[in-house]
Amino acid sequence: MLSFWTRLLAVALLLAQLSACGLKGDLYIPERQYPQTPQQDKSSS
Repeated sequence: MLSFWTRLLAVALLLAQLSACGLKGDLYIPERQYPQTPQQDKSSS
C-alpha cells in the first residue's frame, strides 16, 4: 500500500515538474523541428 502511494506521489510530482518546465513544448517542439521519420515508411514497406 505504502509503496503504491509513494509511487503515485512520485509520478504526480514528476508530472508536475515536467509540465511546469513545459513538458508538451519540449516534447513536441523537436518533433515539429524534425518531422522527417523515414524509419516508419521503410518499416511499413
